[in-house]
Amino acid sequence: MDLIYLVKVLVRRKWTIIFCLILGIAGGLLFSFFAPKRYLSNAQYSTGFSQTQKVSLQLTEIFDVNQIDFRFNNVIETFKSPIVLAMMSYDLLLHDLESTHPFTILTEKQKKDTVYRKADFQKAKEILRDKLLNLKLLTTYNPDEKRVWDLMNLYGYDEFSVLKQLTVERIPKTDYINVSFSSKSPELSAYVSNVIGIKFKEFYNSLTSTTTKQSLYKLDSLQQSKRKEVDELRSRLQVYRAKIGTPNPGDAATAAMAGYQELSSSLTNQQAILNDYKQKLSSVIDQLASMNTVTTAPTSANTNNADEILVLRRTNELLAAQLAQKGGNDPDIQKKINDNLSRIVQLGASGTTASATAQKQVDKKEALIKSKLELESNIASTNQNIEMYKKRTEEFRKIAFSGGGEEVVAKAYENDLTTAEKELEKYNSSLFASQDIDVAPDFNFKQIILGQPAIKAESSHGILITAIAGISMFFLSSLFIIILELLDTSLRTPTIFHKETKLNVLTVVNKIDLQKKTLKEYFDFDSKSDREYTSNTFIENLRKLRYEIECSGKRVILLTSPKAQEGKSIILESLAYTFSMSKKKVLLVDANFSNNTLTREFAAKPTLESFSMNGHDNGIEKIWGITTLTSITNTDIIGCDEGNYTPSEILPKNNLLANLDKVIHHYDFILLEGAALNTHADSKEISEYVDGIVGVFSAKNGIGEMDKEAIHFFRINDSKFIGAVLNNVDEQNLGL
Repeated sequence: MDLIYLVKVLVRRKWTIIFCLILGIAGGLLFSFFAPKRYLSNAQYSTGFSQTQKVSLQLTEIFDVNQIDFRFNNVIETFKSPIVLAMMSYDLLLHDLESTHPFTILTEKQKKDTVYRKADFQKAKEILRDKLLNLKLLTTYNPDEKRVWDLMNLYGYDEFSVLKQLTVERIPKTDYINVSFSSKSPELSAYVSNVIGIKFKEFYNSLTSTTTKQSLYKLDSLQQSKRKEVDELRSRLQVYRAKIGTPNPGDAATAAMAGYQELSSSLTNQQAILNDYKQKLSSVIDQLASMNTVTTAPTSANTNNADEILVLRRTNELLAAQLAQKGGNDPDIQKKINDNLSRIVQLGASGTTASATAQKQVDKKEALIKSKLELESNIASTNQNIEMYKKRTEEFRKIAFSGGGEEVVAKAYENDLTTAEKELEKYNSSLFASQDIDVAPDFNFKQIILGQPAIKAESSHGILITAIAGISMFFLSSLFIIILELLDTSLRTPTIFHKETKLNVLTVVNKIDLQKKTLKEYFDFDSKSDREYTSNTFIENLRKLRYEIECSGKRVILLTSPKAQEGKSIILESLAYTFSMSKKKVLLVDANFSNNTLTREFAAKPTLESFSMNGHDNGIEKIWGITTLTSITNTDIIGCDEGNYTPSEILPKNNLLANLDKVIHHYDFILLEGAALNTHADSKEISEYVDGIVGVFSAKNGIGEMDKEAIHFFRINDSKFIGAVLNNVDEQNLGL
């Protein structure tokens, strides 16, 4: 579609677009005015990730910026993890249930909700405390916990709502993380931004402490393995020194070959040991898997006592660390520790008999885990030995074939011993440094800025929202208008008509309003009178059509159209007015039996079906008896009856159409109107009697499959087809 046409369409619909723009601006203003106020609170945390880890299995620790970025991403994702958000949600709900100043006050409508009326608040508090202590999630298949879950959603403290208002991001190129929370209450925003850091540390420590303890065990195992390796290398060097005595250069190749063979044998032995370790590790893993399957079966409630006791002990360790940081003077923490100790005693007393078997299972499981760690350490050490033996074997092989000697072999043994001793020293240093520290690697994670209740609400960005709303409505309305135009298949412009039909356009006739003004009134003027633009354009377009017909040299002309109601009668009557203006005598013949509009318009006598020349040459004089004078100067009309038949079915022999060549001598032009081509065969039958054919198309209609057949009819009658008239075109589209 022509871009210029689309621009003109938008200009034509400018008031619609302006109305939508004003509507968008008004909507933006209303939204900004009625939007609830929100308060933002920011807390800042220091991670300490750039500091060296105290427990590390690597002998040389390198400050890796990329790894630091990964750790920051992990921390941010942990802040947003379901367990941390759930703990925050549970804490908020518990606060509102216990506090005299809750963050969220339910409305009367919410209090009438079934969830609130059926809630057991005491039971809900107990469940929430238990979940917070053990870092466990609510299960919706448990009826009591499901009611707590529904109550939490009623308060708006569900995980999704908390996450939607929470922002966690790193301050670029620093160790700091900003935690922001936005809500309708400044106290709630400050509370969440501060407490969520505590929930994060509790969960993060629970994840990392076990892994770090295993790292300590593995570090100790690697140290013992490396010490054993140093002893073996030292013994081997001493034995070799005693064996070779004083060096003899003549035996260099022999000594090197002997060393090569010895190393090859040791390499084979180490590979066998590695395979043995791997098989044992696989067996231990299978045993652990089977024990996990057995221990997860819910045989009795008392079987969980041991696990709960372990959790309570771990909690007391964390609480003791927090108490130490506060100088040992915190009654709340001390009370929690005492409560946990009481609970441990209670669980131990109630489950002594029932948990004996479970304790054995726990002991066995711990033994298997320890064996698994030792085997993993041995496998790691053996892999290092294999790599060393491979390297030394290759060196001795080169010595044996390049003339090395016994001193060279001894020097190689010394180098191996020196390397192993240095590695052992580093292991000893790492192990010594990690003896009296907290095993959680993120011990340095701490809050450095407390979130404070906001004094003022956040900016509503009213101007920005209003501008965006107005601009959005402007573009959306424009886009909607363009889409409607693109979906419109009507022949609304001459360019579109020519593109769709490929027919010659004689003229384009603009749309006129015949309700306000009759067709006769449009042509009722003198040469000096002023006419309005619409009337003048309409008449000028008809004059163009008159000129094209006169230039064609054809005098008996059929006006037809593909569809009904395309405006054939109006065009034919208007054409008669223009011929009258040029002093031409015209005969109108209404041959549209399906809709005799012209006959009714001029109250003509329906004589077309009854007229016949009867074989008389002077029968042409009978024409004057069947014609009717019209209100148009120099214009006569022959009418017809309306019926469901075609000219060949109703007209007699030697009828008027067959004698048009004789009638034309008395008129300048004979204009015939035929029925629509898509639904009737009338026009095709009449086309045999005329000199020229003019097709009338309405700009309001599109081109369908049946219309293509009508267009094909015009093309195969190329010798008679004068051209097409595009009727009923909007004035704005005349030049497009």
